[in-house]
Amino acid sequence: MKIIFFGDSISEANRNHFDEKDLGTGYVKIAAGKLRLLYPDSDFVILNRGVGGDRTEQLLARVEQDVVQEDPDVVVLQVGINDAWHRFLIGVEVKPEDFEARYRALVRILKEKTHAQIILLQPYALNMGGMPRVRPYLSRFNAIISAIAKEEGLPLIPMDEIFMGVTQDIAPEQFSVDGVHPTHRGCRYIADQVIKELKKYL
Repeated sequence: MKIIFFGDSISEANRNHFDEKDLGTGYVKIAAGKLRLLYPDSDFVILNRGVGGDRTEQLLARVEQDVVQEDPDVVVLQVGINDAWHRFLIGVEVKPEDFEARYRALVRILKEKTHAQIILLQPYALNMGGMPRVRPYLSRFNAIISAIAKEEGLPLIPMDEIFMGVTQDIAPEQFSVDGVHPTHRGCRYIADQVIKELKKYL
């Protein structure tokens, strides 16, 4: 089974771009390790195709090469935080209608050009650093993703909702260094949610 993690820096997690098999140091590597422990007799090919700083626009530009040509069985699509955050970080404003069009295009390409089971991983922002100002925009984008997931009948891992819930009792600094990029504990948490969903297709 070939599983591709397609996304931004949350997936990338310091992976070596010169080594196609490198999984980085984040949730993708942890999830891969757990899968192989849980299913020692299964033949997994796991690819990390996360690129730091990417928005939906950049994923659209590389989806053919990074995903379609690889003929995956499962694709975990993780993107959206930079579409919201970049208006503050680098002055790039992504309008909701543009975000929706690009996200829908990504899903359509994955559905039409691969046979893969598509799993949507919700972007998130923890309540720390400069993230509260990002919240209104991210919430709008997450509502769009939820609507697309429902319309297309795709599983959605609600990481934003999950992190908002767990950080009611545990300091958000336990899960993220800046409200977006996860700590090791945060990576384990994301990996556990991904494994829970992947189990349905294994």
